[in-house]
Amino acid sequence: MIAEPDPDPSGARADAEPRSRRPWRIIAGGSAGAAPEPVPVESALRLLVEQFEQGLAVTDRSGRAHFLNRAARAFVDRGLLRLVHGCLRGSSPADGAALRRILSGCAAGRGVSARLEGEGGTLLVAACAIPPAPGPAAGGAVLLRLVDPAQARLPGPGALQDQFGFTPAEAALAVDILAGNDLAASALRRGVTRNTVRVHLRRLFEKTGTRRQAELMRLLLLSPQPIATAQGGYAKNFPRGTISRPNEGCGRSTIQRR
Repeated sequence: MIAEPDPDPSGARADAEPRSRRPWRIIAGGSAGAAPEPVPVESALRLLVEQFEQGLAVTDRSGRAHFLNRAARAFVDRGLLRLVHGCLRGSSPADGAALRRILSGCAAGRGVSARLEGEGGTLLVAACAIPPAPGPAAGGAVLLRLVDPAQARLPGPGALQDQFGFTPAEAALAVDILAGNDLAASALRRGVTRNTVRVHLRRLFEKTGTRRQAELMRLLLLSPQPIATAQGGYAKNFPRGTISRPNEGCGRSTIQRR
């Protein structure tokens, strides 16, 4: 089922429900005469962003943080990033310089990526400028994606069984391969022979339509995983007055270079 905003913002049609009660209309599937139950689109998107395993942050081009999801806040808590007067900063001078290059690159209209390597670990960062909304207000927001490769979430055996029809033994081998174990190590860990592991690997190839182990790993890593149930509230927004004030911390003249 696909939905789009109701094209009649006035709600003036005689057969239409008030706009506040019918913000979406069905354009595929269903019955044109039946009013659908409201779909909690915003709640679903908030859940996705908050529980997303990658860190997501929205800043302005000086680094002032407007939004951090749960994973991004965890990176701050672990010291991979810092919040200084409400501004997102690197954990070291080198990381801070790399983060500034990312933000300036976005200001030039490019998508930019970098690797930050602080004492707490490695953080992979990709950023792009957010197109400004229509209106007189100037743009300048940047979306940052943050990945800790050491904490990357791998597909679980249950999800692989559901998506590819693996048996429990085949799913266990797939998880071992994704974790970087070779066939001998997987056989030893699971208490089976190498020949049994080779048979399971052949079945993994057959069920996924792959021929090489690298191709198999790529496919398995792309497997979508269920979003965990939200716990502890939704993503944290940072109103300007709560973590930064004008001309403090992120101001051009007083920005803290880290």
